[in-house]
Amino acid sequence: MDDRIRAAFDAVQAPERLKRQTRAALRKKTFDYGRNLIRLRSARRRLAAGLLVLVLVLTGTGVWFFPTTSIGMDVNPSVELKVNALDRVIALRGRNSDGIALAEEIDVAGMAYDDAMQRILLSHSLEPYLEQGSTITITVAGGDQVHSEEMLSKVLCRAYNIAAEENVVYYQVDWETVRAAQAVGLCIPRYLAWQQLLQEDPTITAEDVRQLPKEEIHQMVQMNTMENPCGE
Repeated sequence: MDDRIRAAFDAVQAPERLKRQTRAALRKKTFDYGRNLIRLRSARRRLAAGLLVLVLVLTGTGVWFFPTTSIGMDVNPSVELKVNALDRVIALRGRNSDGIALAEEIDVAGMAYDDAMQRILLSHSLEPYLEQGSTITITVAGGDQVHSEEMLSKVLCRAYNIAAEENVVYYQVDWETVRAAQAVGLCIPRYLAWQQLLQEDPTITAEDVRQLPKEEIHQMVQMNTMENPCGE
């Protein structure tokens, strides 16, 4: 009796085993009826999206930390703002001992360049110089011509609203001039004056020019003034 039941049971289950084997074979041939293929495509899409996000993050990071424009300010403290393509300050560097002290005192990282310039001009460290009527020299270098002129106008407007009009002058130069001036440790006005002096006396050194009073530098180099950079 038991043998007959077992035999009958096996006979009933045999087709089921055959069905399971057939389904397994079909799944293998059809990627689990397309579900595996869908999962594979979905995984590929997620991978592609992840790679795109990574590229955007890395590209954005590169744009943020790559300077495209340099804005220099010289009163006695001499400082330089490094500005990225998003018009944000990524660094403030001192170009002389007073400038280094000023850069350590003020945090302007991430600020719009004109707001950063205003904060610098309103700092306590510059008050004595501005009260004495010292000349503020602004230099903008790099970037395309139209954008650098727009930046220059905004920065000069901030300086114009803080200092006397006649005490704000500016220069607009290219990156090549900036790099050449930095290589010898001179601000732009002194470097331009040095280049003029070299035509008369090739033995004059950058150190000689560094010791000259600012007034003499301004007499040698043509200064640019803007009647009202704020457009009022």
